[in-house]
Amino acid sequence: MFYFKKFSLNHENSTLKIGTDAVLLATLSNLNNCSRILDLGCGCGVVAFCVAQRLSSIYQTPTIYGIDIDENSIIESKQNASFFNLIPENCFTFENISFQNFSERHSSAKFDLIITNPPFFHNNLLPQKDKKTISKHGDGNLSFEDIITHSDKLLADNARLSIILPKAESEIFMTLAEEIFFCNRKVNIYPTKLKQISRVFMEFSRYKKPFLESFFSIRDENLQYSNEYLELVDDYLTLRR
Repeated sequence: MFYFKKFSLNHENSTLKIGTDAVLLATLSNLNNCSRILDLGCGCGVVAFCVAQRLSSIYQTPTIYGIDIDENSIIESKQNASFFNLIPENCFTFENISFQNFSERHSSAKFDLIITNPPFFHNNLLPQKDKKTISKHGDGNLSFEDIITHSDKLLADNARLSIILPKAESEIFMTLAEEIFFCNRKVNIYPTKLKQISRVFMEFSRYKKPFLESFFSIRDENLQYSNEYLELVDDYLTLRR
């Protein structure tokens, strides 16, 4: 069980456990005018539930879909929805399905936001465990091209795609997305002030807007949590410097 300030989630049976990337993705994403949200590769539902908390705090009740190709992850996300008490359980729909098949079956559905912490082992060694490979390796099951193409089918006209990736993969994704989407916002994330950028959050839409780029470190030079990170996750986690 993983304990946030306002809710708890089981994640023992999901392929990927709750981690920093998911929390960063949920907290950095722009939720303005988002009533229909798709969490791609939802795992135990952590991003979906963090987003739901943000929207509940401004008295919005969204419709949130979560999809994952791992059956145990979907079973666990449904269980988590049953005891999540910030918005009604029927606001969530979790489905064991690939993004490609979901896009074909729900071609008329239009989402205000697609949010994803996707498979990203494109240039790195594959993980050893099969389930983790399925969930995190993008070449065989969910390519970046698939994410871009099917997001284009499912997003409403003035909607957004939010994604978090390692730096090298973020550059690949941005190049591939240029044919369809504009990158409107980019957040470069350092693990510490003494290391290189490890993650990049990006927000895309179909419209060119003033490009916003920012930088922050999760930990400072003394390896303590930075003020920026503490402020960002304060609604979710109790952390000490």
